[in-house]
Amino acid sequence: MQKIIHLWGMAEEIIVVTLLGLASYLTFQEVILRYVFGTGWSGSYEITVMSLIWCTFFGVSLGVRENIHIGVDLLVKKFDPSIQRILIIIAILCSVLFGIIVAIKGFEFAQFISRSKLLSRDLRIPMEIGYMAVPVGGVLLSARFIERLVSVLKGRTIEADRMHELSEEDKKKLIRKVDR
Repeated sequence: MQKIIHLWGMAEEIIVVTLLGLASYLTFQEVILRYVFGTGWSGSYEITVMSLIWCTFFGVSLGVRENIHIGVDLLVKKFDPSIQRILIIIAILCSVLFGIIVAIKGFEFAQFISRSKLLSRDLRIPMEIGYMAVPVGGVLLSARFIERLVSVLKGRTIEADRMHELSEEDKKKLIRKVDR
């Protein structure tokens, strides 16, 4: 299972880097074409926008994996570690639910766009290609939070990035709990 999770993470990173690279290249190319040669290619704008949309939703999943999203834990920190763990589990479950709702509603909207047979203005590609980023992002988000939930339930971590914030006593309690 760890190998699958590792490959999934690598695939996300490759996709994000590729999409960001493509968007950067096309934007740079468009600037040069417009300001140096007085011309341009309108299709580059559509590809750039779609690349950034997809990159955003893959990036959300990566952000959850790396735990780099903004969190408000002022209240949670006021409780002892066992209560913190419960509150973290509740927050993760709410996040899984949010991801599922985003996936379902995003898929419904992408289906609506597909039935409408809308095409992009310049490239004439189906618009649902861009809108499918929303349900895919919702699935990835839910999967990452489920991964985190399993980790927390197994007692491996309460929040790996916050280990340095724990007192020595709380670190020892956590380590004893994990060793059991």
